[in-house]
Amino acid sequence: MRRAVGFVLLSITLASTLRAQGKFPPDSFTNLKVLPKNIGKQELIATMRGFALGLGVRCTYCHVGREGAPLDSLKFASDDKRTKRAARVMMDMVKHINEEHLADVPSRPEPHVVVKCETCHRGVARPRLLTDELALYLADSGLAAATRHYRELRDRYYGSEAYDFREFPLLDLARSEARAKRVDNAIGLLQLAAEFFPNSGMTPAAKGDIYLDKGDTALALSSYREALAKDSTMGFVRTRVQQLTSGAPKRP
Repeated sequence: MRRAVGFVLLSITLASTLRAQGKFPPDSFTNLKVLPKNIGKQELIATMRGFALGLGVRCTYCHVGREGAPLDSLKFASDDKRTKRAARVMMDMVKHINEEHLADVPSRPEPHVVVKCETCHRGVARPRLLTDELALYLADSGLAAATRHYRELRDRYYGSEAYDFREFPLLDLARSEARAKRVDNAIGLLQLAAEFFPNSGMTPAAKGDIYLDKGDTALALSSYREALAKDSTMGFVRTRVQQLTSGAPKRP
């Protein structure tokens, strides 16, 4: 729904600007290096609109000019911005994937699936997975900043295609932090997961594994029992509880 509203607003804004100024688009285009040099005006505008929607950006993300200024004041032919130069590389990559690599897929079913900007970007300029985005914040700024950033991303993008806000990305990142011996980060991420997925047994089960690896059998056992209380079908957790309460080796 948000993407549809954004498309309508972008279309209205662009149309209003064109009517008001009567100078954009120009009669001819210069410095086209990937797009066809004889591309039509409407096709070019539609292509640029697709880029903007796919990346969740506006014209000035790639083109030189002041945000909110009339479109005829932007220097569309300029290559000064790195983002525009990078966009050319991305466009060329998409072209090769669709016309060469995907063409080699054996018995490719119809209709063909093709790669577009939004295939990777999903409405964000830097197409990182949620785990990668949070891992950067953990490394650069710590657990509190990463937790705050998760909440900000969830408030802004939940319900869109931008990030995977299911429980599993948080669990995977927590396990990765635990393997790196950053147990406090791991437990903090699991507490965050428990806040948003209070009825799931997977988060307390993961917490139990981390406590068990740490050697804290009491907290491990408590976490495993919490997991079973929420999901009694978790056989591997039941096995861990039996092992911990019977004096058997900690890991099967």
